[in-house]
Amino acid sequence: MMKQVYFFISLFFCATSMFAQLDSIQELEEVIIDSKLTEYAEGYQLIQLSDTLVKRNSASLTDVLRQNSTIYFKENGYGMVSSPSFRGTNASQTAVIWNGININSNLNGQTDFNTISPASFSDITIRSGGGSTQYGSGAVGGSIHLNNTILFKKNQESHLNLLYGSFSTVEGNFKTIQSNKKYYFDLGVDFISSENDYEYLGLDRKNDNGEFTRFNISANTGIKLKKGSLTWNSNYFLSDRNFSGTITAATKDNYKDVSTRNLVTWNTSFSKWKSTLKGGHLFERYRYYPDKNKSLFFEGNSNTFISDYMLEYQLNNNLKISSVLDYTYIKAEGSTIGDNDRNTLAAVLLLKHTVTEKLSYGINFRQEFLNDFDNPFLFAVDAKYSINSWHTIKVNASKNYRVPTFNDLFWDAGGNEILAPETSYQVGLGNEFNWENFQMKVNGFYITSKDLIKWQPTDSGLWKPVNISETENYGVEFSGVYSKKLNKHKLSVSGNYAYTSAIDKEKGTQLIYVPYHKITGLLNYHFKQFSVYYQVIYNGEVFTTTDNIGTVAAYSVSNIGMEYILNKKTFPISIGIKINNIFNRYYENVAYRPMPNRNFQTFINFKF
Repeated sequence: MMKQVYFFISLFFCATSMFAQLDSIQELEEVIIDSKLTEYAEGYQLIQLSDTLVKRNSASLTDVLRQNSTIYFKENGYGMVSSPSFRGTNASQTAVIWNGININSNLNGQTDFNTISPASFSDITIRSGGGSTQYGSGAVGGSIHLNNTILFKKNQESHLNLLYGSFSTVEGNFKTIQSNKKYYFDLGVDFISSENDYEYLGLDRKNDNGEFTRFNISANTGIKLKKGSLTWNSNYFLSDRNFSGTITAATKDNYKDVSTRNLVTWNTSFSKWKSTLKGGHLFERYRYYPDKNKSLFFEGNSNTFISDYMLEYQLNNNLKISSVLDYTYIKAEGSTIGDNDRNTLAAVLLLKHTVTEKLSYGINFRQEFLNDFDNPFLFAVDAKYSINSWHTIKVNASKNYRVPTFNDLFWDAGGNEILAPETSYQVGLGNEFNWENFQMKVNGFYITSKDLIKWQPTDSGLWKPVNISETENYGVEFSGVYSKKLNKHKLSVSGNYAYTSAIDKEKGTQLIYVPYHKITGLLNYHFKQFSVYYQVIYNGEVFTTTDNIGTVAAYSVSNIGMEYILNKKTFPISIGIKINNIFNRYYENVAYRPMPNRNFQTFINFKF
């Protein structure tokens, strides 16, 4: 093991010192963002969601991605625990990346997408395909990137958005940005509270235990130095939720969680070199009350300390190489997992080569140490080729992994301390077409995984995780946008479709909660200060049991919204209304957990 450590540390320094000559000084770019996402993803599909799409679904990140991507979400009733299935993988195989660092829970290995406030971010990007070489454990099916872009330019603006809707829902978010060529500061505050007592259509019942409250503060600041910048990103989140029951069993349970994230980044740039040093701290804590009226609760918490150093060298205009050393220390404790910790040291090499104006490619390597697992050596290659001005081909291949969580290893009623990391191989092929008014993307993918961690019952009746399953995922994804402008009239139509097959090779059956088909659509019409839009989503049937007998029926849900802007040039104020589930259809995305009936939201937004 120590020989491997010495080898990769030596390789790290070799990669960053092999070119010793210095050229003319290069100025640091004014925009500060995750360079691994923007510079080392040539062969991957990246979808950046616009501010407009986020504002129309501002209640949670679940709403934003469910309406505007092919990712399927299991949501245990509206506003409750929400977990994704990205290209047929499970929630622990989808990484959430905040300003370049992985924030999936150390306790259960996943992110609850209803604990993420989308209004807190200046950029939300979906990256399809394996990304474990760059972002570590869990980036198997894809990753969701939440960035707070720091832009050094003169800007003073503030936004206040207020919303009231059905089920006594009150929502508000405020954001202000104050910046110039040397300093940057933004502050965002988000709040939502809802009785969430929607009807169970056809059952003469309501969602009686679904109340939730969420509060979020985000602050980001930066100082531009002579040859670099110093930035700080911070986020605080607090949530108090009663967990909805099912149509067969009422509940009284309650869940409170809090998380904080802080990240300091020092960027320096000199000649052909760029250095990025990061130090971060993540904290998460939950308390689960089986009966909200009693004082008994179970809890868990974790502290994560991160140090990351990236050194990049621009050999010439066409070739760039970066090396990364990342050290992570995790300390976790809880009612059911005891007191445990984990150390991880990772060495990463990244290369990007622009061969011609039409062809570019990238190569990534990663090796981890110190965390007591048999860590696989990871790699990724990707390439982009522009056939002509309107057709581009992208291809990528990678080996990815996921380490066992603290729950997997140490749960007091059945954890398994000898679990091995999951490993997977994936390939992707994409075609992008760009014409004057129409853009289309077609992507195919294949993923094969082994040593999947599967919880199964033992002879004693308790559940225990073991490495047993092998899976095979493949499918195709389509996305397209058509836009047309005629005088003051603007029309756009966009849509996504995904076919996903995710097979448990042991049983020969489709994995649970993975629809074969998902479709989303959006129609927008603008005329002067008036706009109207129509959203539709179709989720195909999903299986709820591993023998593929139990199912949740396919469903289609439509929403419609209207907006009008007053005083557009002086003091813009927008008012509007949105009606969700306009056809008042009963639907579930998790068995026996109904989703809301027809409901409305009214809003007023100020910009000053």
